[in-house]
Amino acid sequence: MTQYVLLISENVLKQSTAINMNVDVDFLLPYVRQAQKLYVEPKLGTDLYDKLLADVLAVNLTADYKKLIDDYIAPMLSNWAFYHCVPFLRFKVENGNIYSKTSETGTALSTEEAQHLREEIRNTAEYYTERLIEYLRYNTSKYPEYGTATDDDIPADKNAYYAGMNLEKPRQKGTDITLRNFLTPDISY
Repeated sequence: MTQYVLLISENVLKQSTAINMNVDVDFLLPYVRQAQKLYVEPKLGTDLYDKLLADVLAVNLTADYKKLIDDYIAPMLSNWAFYHCVPFLRFKVENGNIYSKTSETGTALSTEEAQHLREEIRNTAEYYTERLIEYLRYNTSKYPEYGTATDDDIPADKNAYYAGMNLEKPRQKGTDITLRNFLTPDISY
């Protein structure tokens, strides 16, 4: 698609998260785009994702697809966008330098406090991701594009949580290293 389509509005983003209404939407937009590509497309798969974008652009959403966006994608996308923008809320990037903004009415969070806040946002985003996946699993007949990836399409990922280690089976043939290699000390690589 040549035109970039967002699946949530500025109001949905700000009303679904702790982002203050006075935060400039131009600052938030890249994080919404980023979260949409990083989290929404992989969970829906390319076919369903592309259908939603086309229907939103054409203002042609049926009731089932509108429900999918409003009740499942919007809360998930809002929280993932918030998760990605949090580290940059206190910084301003300009030509030649990066500045740390200071507030006249508050105290900036410490690095540890900011990291804790981010983890809470991630937990919320993962919860909504799990809700989306479960809804799609139980309603595949309503969304025939779900799970129909071919060729270069991204297949629908049915895992909501990421614990820092990928334990899925390798997709490439000839890959001999498995989780067992890491758990059994006598196997040489």
